[in-house]
Amino acid sequence: MRIAYVTVHVAPEIMRGGVGKKIKTQMGVWRGLGHEVVLFSLTPDAIPFPDERLFIFDAKTSLLKREINRASALTRMLAAIREYKPDIIYLRFGLYSYPLHRLFRIAPVVLETNSDDRQEYQKRGAFFYWMNRFTRNLTFGPASGIIFPSHELAGALMPKRDKPFRVISNGIDLNQAETLPPTKNKQPVVTMVCSPGMKWHGVDKLIKFAEMTPDVFVNLIGYSEKDLAAPAPPNVRLHGFLDKQGVRDALAQTDVAFGTLALHRNQMQEASVLKVREALAYGIPVVIAFCDTDLHDLNLDTILRIPNTENNVVENGERIRRFAYDMIGRRVDINSVAPYLDQRKKEGARLDFFMQIIAQRSPKPPDF
Repeated sequence: MRIAYVTVHVAPEIMRGGVGKKIKTQMGVWRGLGHEVVLFSLTPDAIPFPDERLFIFDAKTSLLKREINRASALTRMLAAIREYKPDIIYLRFGLYSYPLHRLFRIAPVVLETNSDDRQEYQKRGAFFYWMNRFTRNLTFGPASGIIFPSHELAGALMPKRDKPFRVISNGIDLNQAETLPPTKNKQPVVTMVCSPGMKWHGVDKLIKFAEMTPDVFVNLIGYSEKDLAAPAPPNVRLHGFLDKQGVRDALAQTDVAFGTLALHRNQMQEASVLKVREALAYGIPVVIAFCDTDLHDLNLDTILRIPNTENNVVENGERIRRFAYDMIGRRVDINSVAPYLDQRKKEGARLDFFMQIIAQRSPKPPDF
């Protein structure tokens, strides 16, 4: 297959983090299986995909000029995709911009959505909420198929099951898994990889935990002082955004990693969070505060589960503290989680779905 992987409006810092790593892994697996794939990305700044097709527009200008620049770059990107002549297009959902609807005239489009966009954009304010409400069907409507990361999201966004879909959760590339040596910390170090403005990450809860447990050190990767409304407690270290090596170095000193702590703020219970999978790939014990699509039935003493509620961290603070102390000098056995998280198996299922969509769109041969 010849695949066009398309992203729009994914912030450059996100593309430099876990999402970008996921996309690189996906494309690497597809190429390794003999398929041709090119990333076409509409972005306001450079991203670390030097061999792919980037369409950069100037966003540091007036609103009108920015949208003109964006539409111009998107028009050029659509022309490049058309020239590429893909068999199928894999589009990561993003807020509609003119003239994105023309993408669906080029080839069958499989849409990947990673959250309930209605809830997500509502939290960004009235403009983004109504913009998404008025335009989302320009993306969901003509899609030939949809891939969801959880069963809950599939039920929420496509209750009628009126087009082909698959639930394929996030995974890890086991070929790149590396169990980091256990720490020799005297006091536990816990870490969260997070992004400013995403309230469902629950950074405020982790800061409250740090205030409650001054003997536990907390790393926040992705946050700087400017992202907090008040100074952080003295046992909190703000790393800002780190590259892959920087994240690895921080996790090497970590006893426990946190997944998303406030998924309930998006009215969600189930997810397959990338930060949890990245931590497990390094052997780091984790705290999970939601129903994990892959791991919900897995019982390990290196995984602590807490409820998906507003007060989950405060009410379970002492459990988390004891778990952090117990995990000093411990690591997760990668073989215990590998069968649930193997990215290559998941990509095989994704490629099978692509071929199903292509077959459904191809004209049937004449019946002689």
